[in-house]
Amino acid sequence: MQIKSIFSSKSVIDFLYMFFSNIIKKVFGFVREIILAFLFGSSIVYANYLLLKTVAEFFSQLTLGNALQANLMPKFTQLYAKYDSIDLSEVLTFSKSVIWKLFLVSQIVQLPIIWMIQPEQKAVFIIISILLGLVMSINFFNSVFLTILQAKGEFKKHSIATTLNLFVATFVLYPFALFFDIIGVVTSRLIGVGTLLVKYIRPLLLDKGEEKVVLKFSDFNLSIMLLGNFVNIIILLGRFVSGIEGGNDIAFFSYSVVLLNALFTAVILNVNTLVLKYISVKKNSKIILFSTIVSLLISGVLVLVVQLFSVEIIGLFFERGAFTAKDTLETASYLRSISWSFIFIFVASSLFQPYFALPAAYLNQKAKFLAQPFILAIFLFLIYFYVNGSSAKLNSLIMIHGLSLVTFILSIFAFRDYYRYEN
Repeated sequence: MQIKSIFSSKSVIDFLYMFFSNIIKKVFGFVREIILAFLFGSSIVYANYLLLKTVAEFFSQLTLGNALQANLMPKFTQLYAKYDSIDLSEVLTFSKSVIWKLFLVSQIVQLPIIWMIQPEQKAVFIIISILLGLVMSINFFNSVFLTILQAKGEFKKHSIATTLNLFVATFVLYPFALFFDIIGVVTSRLIGVGTLLVKYIRPLLLDKGEEKVVLKFSDFNLSIMLLGNFVNIIILLGRFVSGIEGGNDIAFFSYSVVLLNALFTAVILNVNTLVLKYISVKKNSKIILFSTIVSLLISGVLVLVVQLFSVEIIGLFFERGAFTAKDTLETASYLRSISWSFIFIFVASSLFQPYFALPAAYLNQKAKFLAQPFILAIFLFLIYFYVNGSSAKLNSLIMIHGLSLVTFILSIFAFRDYYRYEN
């Protein structure tokens, strides 16, 4: 009877929807990576595309995903706990005003990168830069309203919407990449986010509730954005450093980290999202302890499996078409080295979650004291790489391990602040 009660609880059902939808999305993600590996392997053209994409995605991580949830989820969760429906017209107006600014910033940053890497087809990469800017802008718009769906408790709809996005992008990837080469890769992503916008976000914009909500820049805290999305920021910085020399190490890094990030997104991120939503309404230290133990156990098993079977895993997923046996060995080497950092990443992610449920006024004042060491560590590592002149591979491993350790230490202080505040 107790087991039946557990599986009938809304939190468990929400988790199952998110868990299984993320498994499906990870399958689509793997299919995308397999297609990309088959068509492009570790070619310089694909490596240059990954470097440009990394720059665009870095700015995206400050405006969507965990960062957006950490800023908006507590606010909208509390609103929906108080009101049956809310008026989102002002949120729409704010979001529209932001997306063109994001696009402009993306071009200002990406175009110098094109000049730096000097690709053979500059015009092609300028088009790619524009398309990546569009994807980033629409992603921000979608993410604002997807976060609202989660705050409303509509995890089923959120799961279906995000799955549709990746399904469409994966479905059209092969024909578009085959006929339009590297431009087709970006176009497939644009079609995916556009489909999500039309199918699920547009109907939400018609919601005219009893309480009008105003969204403004003061609702977004840069420190919280950095800390709330530290996992992807660490990965992107490691990927950027691996490709800054213009070689193809960035391709090996990307293929290897996809496998690790898949498990984080499918399990840890789902648990963390539910914890954040739950403790935004009702404080409970036991659920925080549970999520941390789950993170530690999963990361430990992950490292063991990777150390024993890295070559077999990479060969199974990627070794076909343009992806050679040599590429398998290089990627497996990266995978074994990177996997250790995910123990710190997984645990730190769980410890940080309660911190983001604290009142916005407190976070706006205190978060900078945790974000500053993180930013300082990034700059110190970059200065060290510039002075030391080590290989791109070694530098990328130093970056991802060093930042994951720094973040783990910061997460302990974050949990301490949460505990002191609540007690």
